[in-house]
Amino acid sequence: MLKIIIFISSAVYPVLAASLIPTMLYGFYEQDYFYANSLVILLVSTLVFSFLIRKNILPTRKLTTIQGFGAVGISWILISAYGTIPYLLSNINLSFIDILFETISGFTTTGSSILSDIESVSASLLIWRSTTQWLGGMGIVVLTITVLPLLGSGGINLFKAESPGPTADRLTPRFQDTAKLLWVVYSGLTLLETVMLYFSGLSFYSALNHSLTTLSTGGFSVLNSSVAEMAQSAKWVIILFMFIAGISFTLIFKSFKNFKSLVESTEFKFYLFIIISSSLIFIPKTLSISETYLEAINSALFTSLTLITTTGFTNIDYEFWSVDYRAFILGLMFLGGMAGSTAGGLKTIRVIALLKSVRNEIRKILYPNAIFKIRMSKSALPEKMIESVQTFFILYVAIFVLGTFALSATTSAAGLNLSFEGVLSSVASAMNNIGPGLNEVGPIRNFAFLDSPSKLVICFLMIVGRLEIFPIAILFYKKTWKN
Repeated sequence: MLKIIIFISSAVYPVLAASLIPTMLYGFYEQDYFYANSLVILLVSTLVFSFLIRKNILPTRKLTTIQGFGAVGISWILISAYGTIPYLLSNINLSFIDILFETISGFTTTGSSILSDIESVSASLLIWRSTTQWLGGMGIVVLTITVLPLLGSGGINLFKAESPGPTADRLTPRFQDTAKLLWVVYSGLTLLETVMLYFSGLSFYSALNHSLTTLSTGGFSVLNSSVAEMAQSAKWVIILFMFIAGISFTLIFKSFKNFKSLVESTEFKFYLFIIISSSLIFIPKTLSISETYLEAINSALFTSLTLITTTGFTNIDYEFWSVDYRAFILGLMFLGGMAGSTAGGLKTIRVIALLKSVRNEIRKILYPNAIFKIRMSKSALPEKMIESVQTFFILYVAIFVLGTFALSATTSAAGLNLSFEGVLSSVASAMNNIGPGLNEVGPIRNFAFLDSPSKLVICFLMIVGRLEIFPIAILFYKKTWKN
């Protein structure tokens, strides 16, 4: 297992090193030669180190499912450690725990931050901060598979472990080709949004950063006010691409050839339903704080999408809304987008499967001899998948409860006296990769005030949420570590 992890890391690190290039180039542009040259040294040394490993270490066996999940879990921990280096090489005045928190928040596309004055941070470092979210959105290991095959056919197990949702659909017979197509769609949409944001009045630097963090549903901004002070035209562009980012990228690709596949998707129709419904619920509130009807609709749609897709951009401060609205907002944090999207949360396919499972159990009481199937887009879901969804939900609730208890204990020990609403929303934000929470961690605040143990608890929950529990849970399984 150790040999497999080292081998996979030797493939992932060059991808991360290549991702440093935009940050490095902007460092030279800003004439921060020490920082830019440090990144050049980091890039070269990473490539040499990875080459030597791949030259001397080669696993003799194909990757099994359990090894694939375990390797992805460990790889994300190692990736997070590597991601801290550009922060450490800069002149930013943060502790290592703060840097680790910001890095993990980036790679997991959570968007929680400890930076109080974002605009005072060097632009080149902020590009790396946004890049971490863009990489984490589609999946770093999935990107690595597109660059070079890993362990032959065993690489499909890596693809399954990192792909969000209960299934990992293929577009082609070879999963490497599927991964490439997904990244082509992802990159193309990012480029399109950058162009549209630029023509909506943003600078190229701001347009690029916000595109990287919109398509990844990450929510990092280069502005202290997030997107609150942007023009309405820019917000409409972000609304459009948040909506797209919450759709399965596999389904997006299929819809290019056959638009009917999008319209007939049960999951897409449910996703569209919750967006429209939540927007209608928000409109009465946004009307009271907006100057025009169009602005109210914009704010309602933006708030719905930033919560449902777990993007976490801040458009309006909903912290001072009434308790019924805040309770509804907390509920939206758990939903998430479609499976195969970059959104976090439970995913709509799991929510549908769970709701239909409850309905079928009620039907069985009424009709004990009848056989009921759970259907999705006219196809019956396999029993194995239903069991997987139910197991995931049980684990999710258990970890949520334990995480709430752990965060309450660490904040109490530090004398912070975080409110129950603050603790609950912090755990929900971390596990669903949203970013802002409620009360002390509301949309215009951050997590800087937390003590180090509390930040580490949230870091763990962010990784568990991004990898959807199993790749981390499997690391605690003894058989994972046996040859």
